[in-house]
Amino acid sequence: MKINRENVKWSARLMSIILLVAAADSLVAMFMPRPFPRTVIMPAFTSLLVALFVILQLNRADRT
Repeated sequence: MKINRENVKWSARLMSIILLVAAADSLVAMFMPRPFPRTVIMPAFTSLLVALFVILQLNRADRT
C-alpha cells in the first residue's frame, strides 16, 4: 500500500473514530455511578463505526 492522500484520509478517519470512542468510554467510566455495563458496550461501537465509516466507504471507492 502506497502512502498517498487517500490513504492518509482513511487512516485519519479511523484514528478519529478510535479516539472518539475511547473518550466517550472514559467519560462514562468517570461520571457514571455504576459504569460497568456501559464500559463494556462502548468499545463495541469502535468496530461498528469502523465498518460504517471506513470499510464500506473504501469498498465504494474501489468500485468507482
